[in-house]
Amino acid sequence: MVSFYKFHGTGNDFILLDGRKATASLTSEGIAALCHRHFGVGADGLIIISPKEGFDFEMIYFNSDGSPANMCGNGARCATAFASMLGIIGNEGKFLAGDGPHSANVDKISNSEWQVEISMRDVAIPDVFGDNTEINTGTSHLVKIVPDVSEVDTISEGRKIRYSEKYAREGINVDWVSIGESQLNVRTYERGVENETLSCGTGVTACAMVASLATGKTEWNIVTPGGKLKVRFSKDASSFTNVTLQGPARFVFKGETILI
Repeated sequence: MVSFYKFHGTGNDFILLDGRKATASLTSEGIAALCHRHFGVGADGLIIISPKEGFDFEMIYFNSDGSPANMCGNGARCATAFASMLGIIGNEGKFLAGDGPHSANVDKISNSEWQVEISMRDVAIPDVFGDNTEINTGTSHLVKIVPDVSEVDTISEGRKIRYSEKYAREGINVDWVSIGESQLNVRTYERGVENETLSCGTGVTACAMVASLATGKTEWNIVTPGGKLKVRFSKDASSFTNVTLQGPARFVFKGETILI
């Protein structure tokens, strides 16, 4: 039996494993089985936190279909809260993800909830941007500016784009954003999950950057179907720097599984 922990960050939910302890070898099939909503634990992804020289921990991330991914913003916030719960870090920490190093600040709200802010990688301003913008915030996104995200058929439209000739091989995450005075409303279709998720950390970061290109603003409150997040950054002529993603992370339950 292997112990696991279930967390979510604004409805984006994950299975967390403590990589300091011996676990059976993970396969993509085993991960997909664990993440299955009906036959497994159910999650948008699986995360292992493991020791890493020079860092407090390494975050190893898998999508719910078992495929690896470089970065997941909400997953990283949950991994940070998990590391804090295990005593690996205190109020601050640094970790390595597939897209490089990150720092984190943690504010414990209760025994089951934390407010977590993480640094995101610097992002080059796309050569072409507008109502449809490709941008990589640790993973690739196509951001579409729309009048009202509630009117979008995200699953149908998302699958149409993700499996189009242009994106079928590598895949892409698709985000729809409506821009307000100081608030963004965002919905996301995620590759690897192949469905709409209640929230996506790299996705809201991508949307905040595209909204900044349209408005000049560098700080946004963001509403997703699963809750509220905040993104801040600096911007110059060529890139976004000093990028942070902030929001809640909640511990849901602990269990044991034989599926691994």
